[in-house]
Amino acid sequence: MEEALTEVQRDIIIGSLLGDGHLRKHRNRVVFEFLQTARRKFYVEWKHRMLGDLSLPKIYHYKGKREYYKLVTKAHPELDALYAKFYRECQKIVPEDVGKMLTPISVAVWFMDDGSKSRGAAYFNTQQFSIEDQFRLIKALKRFYIVANLNRDGQYYRLRVRKRCNQRLVELISSHILPEFAYKLPTP
Repeated sequence: MEEALTEVQRDIIIGSLLGDGHLRKHRNRVVFEFLQTARRKFYVEWKHRMLGDLSLPKIYHYKGKREYYKLVTKAHPELDALYAKFYRECQKIVPEDVGKMLTPISVAVWFMDDGSKSRGAAYFNTQQFSIEDQFRLIKALKRFYIVANLNRDGQYYRLRVRKRCNQRLVELISSHILPEFAYKLPTP
């Protein structure tokens, strides 16, 4: 029987699923994958280290028009369960119980993956999710006393954290943010 994922492994994967990571079926099981450009190789290496023995020993390197680095994990029963929660008809979704899954680490990973700031406000680039899924995320952030709303971004929407909640967001995630991503944090 396989060992359970550690809390940190689970938190990193959940935060990544809200951001740039994805799960994929492989030989009737599920693996986690994370791909970034060469300038974010450090971030792939960090997730590789943090996922520990779940991660395959190799980080894949692709060169072509653009250079990429990718990590892939081993298959694991908990990844199968996360796939059932986060995917419908092969499309990534936000599960109904996402609020119970979020922790300071998962929010920090989600922010490092898809966070930004503009005009003093923090944003989560959630454009890939439906409006309904984004409202689930807004509700989930309230658990941490972070108020967010939908902000139009072209033809899509993304989450914008209310400026009055900048300090709360920074307090929640800053100790888990890699120094290379500190520039994304809003000023409290």
